[in-house]
Amino acid sequence: MSSEHSDPLPLTVVKSESRAVERSAPAIADMMKDVIRGGVTKENVEAMTQLVKLYEHMQDRDREAEFAQAFNALQCEMKGVKAMRAVPNNDGTTRYKFAPYEEIMAQVKPLLEKHHFTVSFSTEFGEGRLFKLCTLQHSSGHSKTTRFGVLIGSGPPKATPTQADGAASTYAKRFALCDALNIIIETDHDANVEGSAISPEKAKELRERLKNVHGTEDAFLAFAKAASFEEIASAKLEMLEDFLAKKERIYMQKLGAK
Repeated sequence: MSSEHSDPLPLTVVKSESRAVERSAPAIADMMKDVIRGGVTKENVEAMTQLVKLYEHMQDRDREAEFAQAFNALQCEMKGVKAMRAVPNNDGTTRYKFAPYEEIMAQVKPLLEKHHFTVSFSTEFGEGRLFKLCTLQHSSGHSKTTRFGVLIGSGPPKATPTQADGAASTYAKRFALCDALNIIIETDHDANVEGSAISPEKAKELRERLKNVHGTEDAFLAFAKAASFEEIASAKLEMLEDFLAKKERIYMQKLGAK
């Protein structure tokens, strides 16, 4: 083997990844060709291994940069989603309004397609909670997953266990998507759509959930703009349950870290 082929230059270059990473992908490819021309030696095999790792690292970095650039462009065009679906009281008045998953997707799908994003979902269960994982993937190959968990509970009145699971899954899916895309749900705050106060059972549930995460009742009620749990307006229920779900998720993460 000639001295040209056994030249240890490739090894010298890849010893410092912090400097080599500044090189372009074509430059790395040329270095790999040089190593291949040098034949199969222990030094060249080690050099090729390091070059392959460096090349893969650079590709990952480029994909992440493409994702970030596309996501920033997406956020510049993203508007708040109007809550239009009314939940009625027994007397026919509006209890509160919300934006269902289907309507949110209908509004954001054109932007996702424009900026080459797709979303997919998976489900996990643990500690009495259902977690929805929303994965936002860019055409470059880079992806980011957002996790949102809710207590399964008993679901709507007279719901079967399967229906309760479905309601929890839909709720978690909706908010996982909103968290992933930083979507703001715009709700009416007019007194006419505040609806009646929540039920005593729901007031008790909110109080217990707040207590479980060591929350402060005065601060929570100020946030809810109510003098007591029993006076919380039903129109604010979804917002407050979302708030508590996030608190519960953070609290569980802290417990897991201990």
